[in-house]
Amino acid sequence: MSAISNTTFCPCGWYDRKFSSGSKFISGDTLLARITPCLENGKAAYITFLEDGQVAWGSTEYIVMRPMGDLHPFFAYSLARSNDFRDYAEGCMEGSSGRQRVNTDHLKNFEVRLPSQKAVNDFNTVADSIVPKLNLNFSQIRTLEKLRDTLLPRLMSSEVRLAL
Repeated sequence: MSAISNTTFCPCGWYDRKFSSGSKFISGDTLLARITPCLENGKAAYITFLEDGQVAWGSTEYIVMRPMGDLHPFFAYSLARSNDFRDYAEGCMEGSSGRQRVNTDHLKNFEVRLPSQKAVNDFNTVADSIVPKLNLNFSQIRTLEKLRDTLLPRLMSSEVRLAL
C-alpha cells in the first residue's frame, strides 16, 4: 500500500517477483485502496509503467478499476479521485472498526451517467494529451528527488560547498 500515493497518480517503488496471489492489473488500470484509512485518504493510482500486454499483480487490498466501452482508461482514475465516488465507496465499507474494507459487490452499484459521445470523445482527446505529460512530470519529479537525496547529505556534511 505504501507504493500508492494520496496525491500523485503514479505508484512508486514497484518491483518484479513471481506471481503467487493478488489483484492482477494491466497498463491503463486504476488501483483503488480497499481498506480503511487508505481509501478515505485518497490512495489511488493510474498504471502507466507496464508495457502493452504485460500483466502485473499487487495486494488484494486494491480494487482494480477499468472503464468499459470507448472511455479512455484515465476515466476510471478520474472517477476514483472524485468526491462522490469516494463517499459512496466509504459507504460500502464492512467489517470491524479499524479493519474495514470496501464491499466490491456493493461498490459495483455506483451509477455513472455516461455523457454524450461528443463529451466522451472530448474527454478521450484531453486524456490522450495529458497522460503523457503527467508521466513526464512524474519522471522529472523522481529525478529531482534522487538528485536532492544525493546532494543534500553532501551539502549538510560540508563535503560539497557552494560558492556564494
